Amino acid sequence: MSTRTVELALATPGLDDAGRPIRVPLGVPLDPAVAGRRETGEEHMLLNIGPQHPATHGVLRLVVELDGEVVQRVIPHVGYLHSGFEKLGEYRHYNQIIPLTDRTDYLSPMANNVCLALAAEKLMGIEITERCQVLRVVACELSRIISHLVWLGTTGIDLGAFTPFLWSFNERETVYNLQEAWTGARLTTSLPRIGGMMADVPLGWEEQLRAFCRNFPNTLR
Repeated sequence: MSTRTVELALATPGLDDAGRPIRVPLGVPLDPAVAGRRETGEEHMLLNIGPQHPATHGVLRLVVELDGEVVQRVIPHVGYLHSGFEKLGEYRHYNQIIPLTDRTDYLSPMANNVCLALAAEKLMGIEITERCQVLRVVACELSRIISHLVWLGTTGIDLGAFTPFLWSFNERETVYNLQEAWTGARLTTSLPRIGGMMADVPLGWEEQLRAFCRNFPNTLR
């Protein structure tokens, strides 16, 4: 059996003066003052903190470069799960990828579903019906609202105010009930299909949505 040696140059992502992404090798300090104090041959350690679960108010990964116990730099990666979704998408049909988009950030699942469907339809020149377009907009708006409610409620807790959390998450549960009645799921909705939707809204759903729209502004105030 043959063997081979692969040399890797460890680096962390950074930005140049124009804000463009660049690769910065480990051990290259960003602060010139630090550079003068470093000894030759020192080895830095690259530590990943995260990605944190979306239930912790959002998705966050920190790449930390350590010189012993001293943090040389921290590079944040915000809003991305790093779970190999792109690789999975290389050998699946478009409709099979829709369930993956739920999980990229399932604080706003239906909006993620719609984004993929729109991209695939644009590539194939598919035009969906007007009713499908309207339902997709409704789905995206509901996703946007519940995503903001997570921010609002959890920020209240972080600031020591528990009541806003109760109010906002109660309204979020109402939207989850709407999602569940429409798609059969609360978080991973997999709602649209390429060229259409998984299903139309059930009977009585529109009345429940209108009731939410009437009550929600009062709660927000």
